[in-house]
Amino acid sequence: MKLKMNPSEFMRILIAAFLVALFSTNTVAHTALQESNPGDGATVKTPPAQLDLVFNGPVKLIKLELMGVGHEMPTKFEPLADALATYRIETPGMHPGQFTVNWAVIGADGHTVANSFSFVVDPAAEEHTGHGADHGHEDHDDHSGNTEHSDH
Repeated sequence: MKLKMNPSEFMRILIAAFLVALFSTNTVAHTALQESNPGDGATVKTPPAQLDLVFNGPVKLIKLELMGVGHEMPTKFEPLADALATYRIETPGMHPGQFTVNWAVIGADGHTVANSFSFVVDPAAEEHTGHGADHGHEDHDDHSGNTEHSDH
């Protein structure tokens, strides 16, 4: 049995398939850090007792490193099985200096997203809140697989 289709019907089906594909890919948003405290580029007078990371949806935080100049600072970070939108990680023993936070998450879409932000602890400086959370370098990987999380 041979199916006949006139060219205008074929074009309508082709356009409809294209539109479905176009709109379905735009609805899948990648994971992003919406806010952090301290913020990217911030200068604070006192060392923070914790880092707050707020994402645009539930994610699995799989890596968090707090880097001082030339060395890693201790945190109370432990990966969890649950996906959360907000993480609060204690940072014992912080001192004045320049810091970079390197983090990686697995988003709801199964992609791994890695990024970083930096801040300065300087008791003599004026406080500065920093830039929005969308600054920094972001890496995406294809690995498949609004509660607050406190590590104590």
